[in-house]
Amino acid sequence: MEKLGFALDNGSSPADAEQTNPQEPRELRIQRWIQSLVHACQCRDANNCRQCRLPSCQKMKRVMMHTKNCRRKTNGRCLISKQLIALCYYHTAKHCQKTKCLVPFCSNIKHKIKQLQLQQRLQQLTINDDSASTLDVE
Repeated sequence: MEKLGFALDNGSSPADAEQTNPQEPRELRIQRWIQSLVHACQCRDANNCRQCRLPSCQKMKRVMMHTKNCRRKTNGRCLISKQLIALCYYHTAKHCQKTKCLVPFCSNIKHKIKQLQLQQRLQQLTINDDSASTLDVE
């Protein structure tokens, strides 16, 4: 059985792809995973992952395919799908400025983030209005 996960390399060699440097800062590892995710989504060899020379591209495409077909992702019981979805959230919240992004779940995440921001603004306005009317009464 093939191992899937986020032990991605920086494109150096396939032998190094399974190794992650424990001293590497977490933020740097996440950034590298996001770069691999974006590359894999934009790669012209999307139909045949064997043609791209970046091992991280091939691996990320397999992870995305797994998540696409995963039946356990909806209830959070699949660690691979859960990690990919979390990476997509991080990509969307911190990096993505595109209106049409090819990263999985990106447009849905953007929509949810905008809805949450709108709800927060409305709650803040309601709190401010309540505070102002309380001050007027006194």
